[in-house]
Order: sequence, then C-alpha cells, then structure tokens
Amino acid sequence: MAAETGPVESGGWRIGTGFAGAAAPRNSSNFYAVYAGEDFGHAERGVIALMARAHPEAAADLAGAREAAQLVVHSLAEGYFGAQRTLSGRRAVGVAFTAINRWLFGQTRSDFARHLVPVSVTALVFQNRQVGIGQIGACLLYRYRNKKLTPLMRDHIRPLPDGRMAPTRAVGLDLEQSIDYAEEEVAPDDRYIVVSGLERQSHETIYTTLAERLNDAASLSAEALLAALGNAGGADRAAMVLDILSVPRRGQDAANAGLADLPLRPAPRDGDLWDGFLIGRTLYRGRYTVVKAAHDTIENQEVALKIPLPAMLQDEIFTAGFMREAWIGTTVRGGHVARYLDVAPERRSSLYLVMKLYQGETLETRLHRPPAVSLPEGAGIALKLCEAVQDLAAIQVIHRDLKPDNIMLLPDNEIRLLDLGLAYLPGIDFADALKPGGTLRYMAPELIRGAPASARSEVFALAVTIYRMFAGGAYPFGQHEALPLRRLRPDLPAWLGRILKRALADDPAARFADAGEMGKALQHALVSGVEEPGPGPLARFDTLRAWQVAACLFGLGFFILLARALR
Repeated sequence: MAAETGPVESGGWRIGTGFAGAAAPRNSSNFYAVYAGEDFGHAERGVIALMARAHPEAAADLAGAREAAQLVVHSLAEGYFGAQRTLSGRRAVGVAFTAINRWLFGQTRSDFARHLVPVSVTALVFQNRQVGIGQIGACLLYRYRNKKLTPLMRDHIRPLPDGRMAPTRAVGLDLEQSIDYAEEEVAPDDRYIVVSGLERQSHETIYTTLAERLNDAASLSAEALLAALGNAGGADRAAMVLDILSVPRRGQDAANAGLADLPLRPAPRDGDLWDGFLIGRTLYRGRYTVVKAAHDTIENQEVALKIPLPAMLQDEIFTAGFMREAWIGTTVRGGHVARYLDVAPERRSSLYLVMKLYQGETLETRLHRPPAVSLPEGAGIALKLCEAVQDLAAIQVIHRDLKPDNIMLLPDNEIRLLDLGLAYLPGIDFADALKPGGTLRYMAPELIRGAPASARSEVFALAVTIYRMFAGGAYPFGQHEALPLRRLRPDLPAWLGRILKRALADDPAARFADAGEMGKALQHALVSGVEEPGPGPLARFDTLRAWQVAACLFGLGFFILLARALR
C-alpha cells in the first residue's frame, strides 16, 4: 500500500508527505500520520508527523496492535496541539507522551483491554524553523541533506531466544518511560525518512541500501525506498517520507501574526468610542503607552485599554514586548495573574490590549501607607505572589518584572500580577533569552552579568518585593552591605529574615529553586509557628561566641579548683 498525498502546510511550514506499507492496513502493526496545527486551531504549533509500530506477542493480537498504534498516534497529536501554547515543543510532546504512556500501561494490564499492546513511536515536530525528534522503541529515522544520509536517534530493541526482536522501551511497556528527544535546525530541501518493521535487518544494511538508492535518485518515493529494503525485515514493513518544501521565515512569529499589521491610532479622549469601548479616565500614562478605563458596550463590562503611543515604534525592544504581551496575556490563565480579554478580529480596528478593570491599589501604594504591613497581611500577599509566579513557571513563562508597582491588591484579599510586557518564554523565545528585561533594583546579579532569566532570578525579584513590602519601601541593600529585615522590623520573626536572606543570595544555586519552593518555606514557617523571641542579651550571641564563652567559663572553673587543691 502506498500514498503520495499533497503537501501539509501550517505555521509557515510546507512539507511534502509520502507513505508506503508492505502489508494491507488491516493486517499491519504500523500506523503513520501527519497533522497540521491549523486543523487544531494552533497554526503556531506547526506540523507533527508520527510513525508508530505496535508489538503484539501473537498473531491473534493483530487487531489490538493496530488499535494501539492508532490510539498512540492520535493521542500524541491531540496532546501536542492541545498543550498550553507557551510550552516549548519538547515540553508539549513530553506532557502528551506521559499521559498516553500511563494510560496504555494501565489498559494493557486491565481485564477490559488486554488486546492492547506496547507501541514504538517516532515523532517529528516542525516548529520555529526547527524539528524536535522524539523516539522510543524500534522505528528508525534518517535525514538526507546535501546528498548525505545521516541516521538520527537510536532504537531500543533486544533479541529474544526465538530470534524475534522486542523493544526495551515502548509506550505502555512500563509505568514510567523516557523518550529520547533532540532538536535541530531544518533546511529547505531536507528529507526525513522513517522506516518500521525492519528490526531483523542490521542498521548497516538499511543505511547502505537507503544511501545508494537516494544517491541514484534523491526524489524516490516512499514505496520505492521500502521496496529497495527487501523482505528481510518481514512482510509488515512501512516507510514515511517527509520533504521540506519551505520553512518559516526567520523572525516569523505566528503568535503575533494577527496583530502585527494593525495600525496605531492617536490616544483617545474621554468620551470617545473605540470599537465599542466607551473611553473613560486615564489610569496611567507613560512614554510609550497610556492605560484608559473604558466600558465595553458590547459585552457590558468595565475594562482597561492599554494603548500604544506612536513613540513606541522608536523602541524595538518595547514594541516586541508589547506584541508578546498581547499574545501571552490572552494565553495565560492563572488565578492570580491579570486577565487579558480577547477581541474578535472583525471588531478590532487598531492595536491595543484589553484587560479586566480591577478595583484596588498597587502594592507600591500600600507599602507607603500606614500602618506598616503586618505579618498576617504580608504573608498572605507573599504566598499568593509565590503561587502566581509558580503558575507562570508551570507553563514556561518568566515574568521578568516582578515589583510592587506590578502587583494589584484587590478588596477581597486577592492579588493580581500585572504587566507581562517583559515576559520571557524559555521554550520558545530562543532569540530573546539575553535581551534586557526587568527593573534594575530587582534584577538578580547574574542578569546584570548577561545570564538569561530563570526561576531562580524570579526568586530574587520576589524577595526584593517582599522585603520592601515589610520594610515600608526600603530596599534590602544598604550603602555598603546587605540590610537585614530585622534591623528595620524587629517585631517580625527572625525566620522571615532568614528566608529572604536565602532568596537574595548572590549565587543562584544558594537560592530557592523556584517560587513554589520559596512559598513552601514561608508556609511551613507560618504553620509550625517557629517564631523566635526578640533579640535579648543572650540572643545576640551567635553559636561560635556561645562556645567561646563556655570555654572561658570552663577554664576559669578549672583554675579555681586547681588553686584550691594546691592550698
């Protein structure tokens, strides 16, 4: 069976596809498919191609083998395209793989689905001018570029006493499985070839045969390549060929494609009507943006519009940040993160962001207003803030501008983390990793030295923010040395200062691993009630000084006893 289908297009990719199987589909343990992100509503995810091979123990299990292979392929595609858009391709594939592996493992051991069997799979994820390759089991993958054939990845198989080959790793074989994953840049005219059902042939024989035939005619179909490999592998063989016809342009960002061409308009005046938004008072005005309160006359709700000013176009970094904020804001759905609202493309006539209008005050305003922030109030804010930052980290978003100005305190004791304009996506923003981001006095030392933002640099900014909240606005750094919190707030427990000191360490490795770990430390101290007494005369001695005093007292006592004995 062979099929040469039309090119698959999505996210700037255009990929020719070809398939061939030596056995009829109903009699085959192999299954292959190529999916476009556009068909799932996520064009920015590009294209995913999958080859699966099920491993039945007996011929009677063939029907279940075919079903298992199809389930794995469809589930991986749905899991990949259904993952959070902020996740890298590696993370999205990993999440999808873990889910189907655990499900299939359970099914193969249940009384209701014993016909299902473990499955080998090779996945090629085409996104952002790269291909991510996930491999587990018995399939083989090759790349043909510039008249050179290169094997990619390795298989996971072993011989059995009866001469058959069995996978050492496969989807559903064990509860916990690992998938090999690698990424590489893709070039136009690359050809990727996946073959299955050839476990009994040596890798050298397969490689030599493919290389010779491709050098004779690089455009050979999947059917011709499969025929060239012969019957040594058995009757149930399959091949999938992917020809790269075009790759996304450099700098092409599917996430911003819908906004990049929108015009900028002069800032509106109170009472103007913009796309159904009745403009109200000015909430904030900066060099590049103005934030206006507005009433959405169509959805009947109060909102805030963040409107770029023409001056923004003079700053490429700020412009890129604004565009990314528009995408991240409508993608992220965290309980303590400001909610950005989608606007239908047919309604929008210019570039702006729409956010829910929150009633309250910023943490910067609160920390300057008496009374001083108490431990219960501040701990509640700190724990919610740690949770918000960890929620972002879970979907691979680093805020990069944590500070009291960007934290809104709501009347119901809730918080909202604002302003995602400098947010960084480690799994996607490869080019933006070292671009400047953040407010200088909240930036961890390694960021100033040029290191990329990380979960540990977020912990540092969190600690500066929490310190300032309790210290009434003071920063944790004195003119020449660190300024302990207890010097400014002796009424607070010593454990709070120790937690902040660890989070403010110059060495990233000495800090908490992430905001979640820092939040757990705060919560544990609060629950366990490890509140030390205020600094009394003896409490000021550190451990070394205590031992020095004890040694002196012991020596003094010894000489007194010696003097008495000599009388």
